[in-house]
Amino acid sequence: MITTMQPLNSQLLQQRLDRIIIENPLMRDGFAALPYSILRDTALSLGARLTYAFLLMYGWQEGSCFAGQQKMAADMGISDRHLRRFLKELEAAKYIRIERHDRRFNNTYVIADRPLPPKLKRRATR
Repeated sequence: MITTMQPLNSQLLQQRLDRIIIENPLMRDGFAALPYSILRDTALSLGARLTYAFLLMYGWQEGSCFAGQQKMAADMGISDRHLRRFLKELEAAKYIRIERHDRRFNNTYVIADRPLPPKLKRRATR
């Protein structure tokens, strides 16, 4: 709601914000942005790329979070074994680091600070 005490620019901005309505329940439920470098990395399996998306989804909820392998595998609809294979694949490609400081604690998944790959040449469109 706009009040008369707000400056004119603030009122205009509020009017614009009030007009953005998301009807699509899929969009309202949230989404994860996946870097193009992950999407285009054909050396990674599709399962590893999806696993990366789930790690981002969990991590962006609060900047960090705890997501056990059983929960992540269940959310993805795959077995724990498949998940571990995809995590190891991401680790080998240096997209993530898996740290465990003590056997009593769970793994920590670190989204690695990885340099961008060289730009791919675009194909000419006709």
